[in-house]
This record gives sequence, C-alpha cells and structure tokens, in this order.
Amino acid sequence: MKISGTLLAMLVLSGVALAQEELTDADKQLITAIQAAGGQAMPLAKNDARLSVAFHLSDKEITDETLAVVKDAANVYSLNLRGTKITDAGLAQLTGLKGLAKLHLEKTAVTDAGLAHLSALQVLEYLNVYETKVTDAGLVHLNNLKTLRKLYVWQTTISEAGEETLKAAIPEIEIVPDFKKDRERVIVEAVRGAEDEAKHVEELAAMIVAQGTTITETATASEAAAKVQTDAQAALDAATKVLDAANAAKAAADKAVVDLKADPNSPAEAITAAETAATEAQKTVEAATAAVEPLKKPAEEAKAKADEAKKKSDEAAAKLVELKTKSDAAIMKAAELKTKADELTKK
Repeated sequence: MKISGTLLAMLVLSGVALAQEELTDADKQLITAIQAAGGQAMPLAKNDARLSVAFHLSDKEITDETLAVVKDAANVYSLNLRGTKITDAGLAQLTGLKGLAKLHLEKTAVTDAGLAHLSALQVLEYLNVYETKVTDAGLVHLNNLKTLRKLYVWQTTISEAGEETLKAAIPEIEIVPDFKKDRERVIVEAVRGAEDEAKHVEELAAMIVAQGTTITETATASEAAAKVQTDAQAALDAATKVLDAANAAKAAADKAVVDLKADPNSPAEAITAAETAATEAQKTVEAATAAVEPLKKPAEEAKAKADEAKKKSDEAAAKLVELKTKSDAAIMKAAELKTKADELTKK
C-alpha cells in the first residue's frame, strides 16, 4: 500500500504510529539484544512487526543500565518493566521510543521525576504506575500526552484533585481508580440505601398498623370460639352429670333387686317392684346416654376450633412484637444511613 508524503506527514504529526509488516534486520538484532539482556521481545502480530518487549519475567536483575538496549528503538510498541529495579534515571532512556503505546511501571522505584521523561512519548496510550511513589505533581508531566487513554494509579498517593486536573487536560482518559466517580457512586449508593431503608421503615409501620387490626380480629375470633367451646362443654358436662346420676340410680336399683332376692323372706311383690324400678332405671340410663353422645363431637370440634383460634391470636401478637423489633432496628439503620449520606454529600 502506497502512502503519499502528505498523508504520511499528517499521520506522524497526529501521533499515529504506522505498523510495518515485516521485521527489519535492525529489529531482529534488537530482539537478540533484548533477549541477551534478560527480556523477551516479539512482534505484535503476523502482519505487524512492532515489538512487544517485556522484562518483568526475567531471571536477571533489570536495572537502569538494562534499558540502554532499547534506547531510541522506535519500533517498540509495548514495554513491561513491572517489578524491576529501574528508577527515574532509567526512564530517561525511553524518550526515543517514539512508537511506544503501552508502558508498565508498576511496583518500581519510579517517582514524579521519572514521569517527566515520558512527556516525549507522544503516542503513549496506556500507563501503569500501580504501587509507585508517583504523586499529583507527577501527573502534570502527562498533560500533553493527548493519546493517553488509560492510566492505573492503584496504591499511590495520587488524589482526586490530581486526577481531575489530568482529566481536564485529557478528557478522553480513563483513570483507574477514578476517585471522583467512585466517590459519586458511593454517595449515590449511600443516598439510595438511606432512601430504601426509610421506605422499609414506612412499610414496617404500615405492617404494624395492619397487624394491629389482625390482632383485634383474631382475638375477637378466639373469644367467640372460646365461648362456643365453653357452652358446648357445659352442655356435655350437664348431660354427663345426668348420665352419672342415672348410672348411680341404676346401680342402686340393681342392688336392691339382688338384696331382695337374697332374702328368702322378701315378699314377691317387693321383688317385682324392685325389678320394675331397675328396668326403669335402665331406661333412664339409656336415655341419658343417648343425650350425651350427640354432645361429645360438637364439644371436641368446639375445643379444636378454640385452640386454633387461640393459636392464631397468639401468633398475631408474636408477629406484632417481631414487627416492632424490626421497625426499631430499621429506624436506627435508616438514621445511620441518612447521617452517612449527608456526610458524604457535604464533602
């Protein structure tokens, strides 16, 4: 593909790095030198000969002197120096890497002074300074890197103010973590949490009112069922008392017959009268028994219903206690969340 001189100049001026398709002899020599220094280097892709260079997995000690091997290597696209021994002085050797788009400096001794050397990297897109000594002052050196799109600043002393200054200079940049966005998200979550808990308090209050109605209804039903049971049991007790008396009378009549028959001097008329009385007593027992039997089942059913109604009434009362306990806890939590939300909003 042919590119006109004018277009080539525009691309270079705009900071776009053109990818060559094949490795040059110089690139091959560079790869060999990097490997000898303890690093790794390979083309980005089959048709992209730009180099991805990594020293973070080396079994050798990587220092500022090691970086001399990549000095002025314009074909280096990515450089990983994570966890190496490089310092600010070493970064001075990177100013000639005009095609460098990705740079890993995490867990190194780099400080604000080192970032000053990066201002020459006009196509840099990615920078990681995780767990370094970089501060807000160092970020100022990145203001002119208009291609920078992602910056990682975990475990540094960089503040929200420093991030916002850089974001003003490079609106398209994404900083991780983004303290302002994180703070705003925390505020939104805190406010939402306070609102949700306040709503929960209102819902519990409504449930308490409703439960009061339920308690009244179940208590009334329990009292009515208890009265029915009392009446049914009273009727059964009365009938049972009559039956007990009839059985006692029958037993006495039977005994009188036995006693009379046992006495040879008892008149026949007396025995007959006693037997007639015993027969009548039996009829009374049968009648009393017949009166008791129909009352047993209603009494049992009335007791079961009364017990069930009492259970529901007790459960309703216990539920009210539970709701009040939850309400008290929700009110306290809502107050705490509201205080937290107010404090965060004022910051």
